[in-house]
Amino acid sequence: MSHDLKKFKFIKKIIGSIGYKLVDKKSLKTERFIDNLSLKVEDIIQPLINKKKINKVIQVGANDGKSDDFLYKCLNDNLNAILIEPINDAFLKLKKNYEKYSKINCLNLAIDIQNGSKEIFSVSSTYFDYYEKKFNNINVDWLNVLSSFNKKHLINHGIKEKHIISKEISCITFSKLIDYYDYYDLDLLIVDTEGYDVNLINNFVDTLNIRPMIVFEWIHAEKNEIGLLLKKLEKFNYKFLKIGRDLVCFKKEFVF
Repeated sequence: MSHDLKKFKFIKKIIGSIGYKLVDKKSLKTERFIDNLSLKVEDIIQPLINKKKINKVIQVGANDGKSDDFLYKCLNDNLNAILIEPINDAFLKLKKNYEKYSKINCLNLAIDIQNGSKEIFSVSSTYFDYYEKKFNNINVDWLNVLSSFNKKHLINHGIKEKHIISKEISCITFSKLIDYYDYYDLDLLIVDTEGYDVNLINNFVDTLNIRPMIVFEWIHAEKNEIGLLLKKLEKFNYKFLKIGRDLVCFKKEFVF
């Protein structure tokens, strides 16, 4: 066995021992190609909206309404929706993007497990240009997506602590929101709260006796907490479909 091959196998073994694996560039390119052809969340949601199986939607963490957002691609004038966005800059864009839809309410607040106020962390817009250059000219609207109750979440995504700002925001529970707007016939709940998703969905299921389709971002959740949530949802006959970073939770009779 050559020296280079021995060295490669040793490195591969070390990397494997800490939970990673080496993947060649060809495989990565093929994976990206396949991902572009794969099923997307809007491929499921759009037909259900068109068939009027989805009439009422709540989206928590709506950001500007367009960036990395499947719901915007599925809209029609008959859809009733409540879109929640706590960061003011993103909220103003959200209202603008949805202004022509009369049945959609945009709310500048946050959903939490109790009513009151809470500190939320976000990237200061002063430094958007810095990160646009750092991350190869990305759309800076992506930075608002990182907003979180957990400051460490932003740091883990490469944001410098000195570039992070915080503010107190108003928070309400799902129960209060749904009672106020009479959304007890909710068809679809979308949650994208950068690591707080499981907490909110657990609270939703525990405090309300309604079982809509649920779509949430799973990638920031711990294995044990998401495992417990899925077991809970299974008791209500939910099935699951992983599409990229999102997990679609549905009842068979609802979709088919």
